Amino acid sequence: MLAKLETILRENSLCVLCTEAAGNPYCSLMTYLLSDDCRTLYLVSTRESRKFKNLLANPRVSVLVDSRQHPTAGANIVSVTFAGLFQTLVDAETERVTTAFAREHPELTEILNHPDSVIFAIKLTSYLLLDGPVDADQGDL
Repeated sequence: MLAKLETILRENSLCVLCTEAAGNPYCSLMTYLLSDDCRTLYLVSTRESRKFKNLLANPRVSVLVDSRQHPTAGANIVSVTFAGLFQTLVDAETERVTTAFAREHPELTEILNHPDSVIFAIKLTSYLLLDGPVDADQGDL
């Protein structure tokens, strides 16, 4: 994986998850956890949310991660738009990721403890990396 992709994924924890259902796009600001191989994002929602219903209807998503969380003076904003696929988790993986979310993101305690919460994965399949307004790179993962 490109070093810039890995850096932006590891240095940030917020993304915009874009879903679609019945021809209507929907964007959600989300906190994510990153898999060790940098190819999967883990997210939490509720089963009754629009985003989760959209994921069940259409597993193809777009995810935006950028460097605005940690700006560097004089540096370009770097952004990556990923294409990805929604995946459900098995119980053991859900427990592991829930524990990691609780440890890394205590601000998510309310949703993690919600009786309707669900942890899911987005398998990243391709990317478009922009370093400033014109420097672009794209490829498959």
